[in-house]
Amino acid sequence: MTKKTLFFENGILLTAVAIVARTVGIFFNAFVTKTVGAAGMGLFTLIMTVYGFAVTFATAGIGLAVTRLVAKAIGEKREREVPAVVKTCLFYALLFSLSAAAILFSLSSVIAKGALSDERAALPLRLLSLSLPFTALIVVIGGYFTAIRKVKRNAAVQVVTGGLKILITLFKIGKAAEGGTVAAVRFLCGLSTLFEAISAFVLVCLFLLDAPIRHRERDVARYPKRKVFALAFPLALSAYIRSALVTVEHILIPKCLEKFGQSTESALASYGVLHGMVVPLILYPMAALSSFAGLLIPEFAEAHAEKNNERMTKITERALGATIVFAVGVSVCLCYFSEELGYCVYHSYEAGYYTAVLCCVIPIMYLDHVTDAILKGIGEQVYSMWVNITDAALSVLLVLILLPKLGILGYAVVIAAMEGYNFLLSFLRLKKRIAFRLSLPSTVLPPLLAGACGTLLCRAVFKINGRATDGSLLLLKMIFTAAMFFLFLWIFSLFSSRKFRKNGKKQLLF
Repeated sequence: MTKKTLFFENGILLTAVAIVARTVGIFFNAFVTKTVGAAGMGLFTLIMTVYGFAVTFATAGIGLAVTRLVAKAIGEKREREVPAVVKTCLFYALLFSLSAAAILFSLSSVIAKGALSDERAALPLRLLSLSLPFTALIVVIGGYFTAIRKVKRNAAVQVVTGGLKILITLFKIGKAAEGGTVAAVRFLCGLSTLFEAISAFVLVCLFLLDAPIRHRERDVARYPKRKVFALAFPLALSAYIRSALVTVEHILIPKCLEKFGQSTESALASYGVLHGMVVPLILYPMAALSSFAGLLIPEFAEAHAEKNNERMTKITERALGATIVFAVGVSVCLCYFSEELGYCVYHSYEAGYYTAVLCCVIPIMYLDHVTDAILKGIGEQVYSMWVNITDAALSVLLVLILLPKLGILGYAVVIAAMEGYNFLLSFLRLKKRIAFRLSLPSTVLPPLLAGACGTLLCRAVFKINGRATDGSLLLLKMIFTAAMFFLFLWIFSLFSSRKFRKNGKKQLLF
């Protein structure tokens, strides 16, 4: 099997898994919101934000480090070093994850009272702290399987454990919610920790079964810890700063909304709508891009190690071109269906409104995600992290300025402005490192027109639109619109001329 075939096979598999997981996740969030209320979802989201910072402290840099170092070793024909690389990365991950778990567990009450201004968050934070060592193991083993292009194992573990977690939640959350919002949040956090442990155990077993088969040499090379630390720690340090700023930003959002005039419960509800409802909808279609973007890292790491500039240019042009086509189509379609999605999924006008507002950010957001993956593959991960740090610092500043004046709409403005800032700096850096060509007008206009034609045809064919649309009809309309989008895109491609490079090679517009 060729590398190209394996790349697309793994990408399609991960995409299918990610789409299923995100579909279930969106409806899971909707179910939880209906059970515990928007304020309960806001509290849970705040707790998960603090937990996210702890996860960053425990795992930052190590996932990328193991993927790049293993891929580089394979690209340079030094496969005998791979087991030592993974063992060193495991040591690094456990060292930092156990430290993070101890800190979060011991400071949970202080964080709940001081930072979150809600004592109810203390026990959920302690429960989540126990999951950090397992999360670190998942990151390292997952990075190893990505590097050796055996992502099927990651996908299988994700599907099985995620499915079981959702099923248990659906059956038990109602009973947990009888004890109130706090009891339901504690249940969700405890269940999350349990399934992190199960996933880690299964992945470690799969790794132990795989490693002896691939590397039977008794004289396996020792891998210096300083090499892993030299790659992972600068990433981790910058990730800590950025994650701390993001955590501060999210903690400030409800407080700034209160300055705007909202009550504490109303501020938590607004925060829950934007981050617990709208953002998952916006990020849902990115499942396909995330899957392929993750696979781009080892591809570029190998090509960079081999100094194969032509291959890197070719992959970059195709990756960015496909991302633009996909993201523009998604943006048009999500904007059209925003009201119906808000009502069908969340029974919320506000969720639909902010989905429409943020649709304009989708192309920039998706492009930035793929650009960052390419930069990480060619060793520019530290630059990407410092861009993210300045992004986070500016976000905190804008939150303090805009939210007391504009309310939650001000946060939507912050998201749009910072996504543009982040993408611009990353794109310029990529342009400096890799010589690629990208014609924005010829790439943006076809999917924009195809999306517009698809949505107009959908409106003409289906007479029921807006909040009156039920779930099954909405699904049918979205499938119809997606089919029309690709049909019109194909029709437009028939009329498009071929572009020529200076060296005489042909390149299709799509």
